[in-house]
Amino acid sequence: MQWQEIVPATPFTAFATGTFSEERMQSMTMLYQPLIGPVAFSLYVTLMTEIEMTPKHCIKGIHKQWMTQTGQHLSMLFEERKKLEAIGLLESYKDDAEEPAMVYELLMPLLPKEFFLDEMLSVYLYNRIGSKERYRKLRGFFTREQVELEKYQRVTKGFSDVFTSVHPSEMKSTSSEMQGIISPSANISGTDKTASYDFQSESVPMQDIAAFLPSFVNRDELFKPANEKCIQQIAFLYKFTAEELAYMIQDTMLHTDYLDIKKLRESAKRKYRLQESDKPPMLGLRTQPPGLHSLKGEPKTEEEAQMHYFDTTSPIEYLHALSDGAKVFPGDIDIIEELMHDYALPAGVVNVLIDYIYMVNNGNLAKAYAFKIATQWKRKKINTVAEAMTLAKQEHEERKNFKQKQTSKTKTQEPLPKWMKSKEETTLEKQAPEEDLTKSKAEAAKYRELLKRKKEKKG
Repeated sequence: MQWQEIVPATPFTAFATGTFSEERMQSMTMLYQPLIGPVAFSLYVTLMTEIEMTPKHCIKGIHKQWMTQTGQHLSMLFEERKKLEAIGLLESYKDDAEEPAMVYELLMPLLPKEFFLDEMLSVYLYNRIGSKERYRKLRGFFTREQVELEKYQRVTKGFSDVFTSVHPSEMKSTSSEMQGIISPSANISGTDKTASYDFQSESVPMQDIAAFLPSFVNRDELFKPANEKCIQQIAFLYKFTAEELAYMIQDTMLHTDYLDIKKLRESAKRKYRLQESDKPPMLGLRTQPPGLHSLKGEPKTEEEAQMHYFDTTSPIEYLHALSDGAKVFPGDIDIIEELMHDYALPAGVVNVLIDYIYMVNNGNLAKAYAFKIATQWKRKKINTVAEAMTLAKQEHEERKNFKQKQTSKTKTQEPLPKWMKSKEETTLEKQAPEEDLTKSKAEAAKYRELLKRKKEKKG
């Protein structure tokens, strides 16, 4: 759905199950807000507050209310709504009427203990905060002093010890009318439906994992909902392939017929630490989803080789390569994380953006410039490397033509990535002095060398 399909006058119904307790509000403020940002946080809390103030915990209105209460344009609020959906705080539904209406179900944020036990969310929070001390302090806010009860004797009275005069008949339903009245109801307040999330296009097919398992492993264990969710979480968090996951599952189930989730998580952590030391996993280490790859086969041209490299390399790995193996500046990592989270750009598209900015900005990943381009690409729904490269060329031509109109003086040609140069520019390059030609060849060889290193690393 495009945000234009929701206009300010589009009606909506919003409801929530359960009670938005003070503890859940603390969790929302201190734990979820760093992940979703202040606007999405404000939208959720505003809707939840209004729902809580309504007797039946259900409100109706039009989307213009969102605009007036938050002071934001509907296009931005639509993007912020998607963050709430992705993190598991909101379910959205649309009817099939000619003038559609929306229904929103607000889900309760996880309690602090549940949040920190969720490896995906806790790691993501750690990376968003960016400080070990701040993360520890945040956990400390929710730490409760535990009283050691081992040295005490339990003297609590049981039900039958106190209510001795209750006749057995008082504990049974004696009529169909009574049975109907006391039967459990799903609509009673207090039945919390808490936040949950899924990975959809980022998931590893369970059948692919099962295909790598030997016959003695009980495959039914893989498809239990709780186990499947854990496996997908590990795959997403640590970038493991189907084969790597199968090996860890096989190792975990070597002497048993059931999958021990705790042991599987420990196995995943050990494997990750062997590769990455004690660094926490980051979203910036993700690569372009296979369904969004620009090439289906082996690259045949230099430009296709560049596309293939951008598709199969994570943005942080690419920054590492641009720095000739030196440590990536933490501020650049923060920019990558924001491009992938706040602007929802796929990894390959972020690589194209990095490459372009590095070339035209003298090797500096300028934050404001990166976010300006990201906003334009997000608005135009750029999802593949090929689309990003094409649009970058178009925007560069427009920028160049504008500058030419502004001045008639001869201007210095700004450096560009090889894939962005036109045929005319390439021809002129061939006629350029030997020094410039050498630079051009070095730029062309860069991607071939990067691909070579990547293949050697995998081999």
